[in-house]
Amino acid sequence: MTKVKVFIVPYESQAKHKVFFCDYVSQQKNHQLICPGELVKYESQTDVKVFIVKYDSQATIKIMRKNFPS
Repeated sequence: MTKVKVFIVPYESQAKHKVFFCDYVSQQKNHQLICPGELVKYESQTDVKVFIVKYDSQATIKIMRKNFPS
């Protein structure tokens, strides 16, 4: 399985997916879209652009911090 290249964008409108960090494995949703993955430094290298949101109701991906690409 190839690693997905993930980039965190500063604005919600630039993102393909919105991410919320959850506390439990059972709360994860659509996390397989970016896991396994790696965080990249430049927008031009990315496969998926994400934006971090404050509330779980806004998110399309819910993932635990330890499973987020680094």
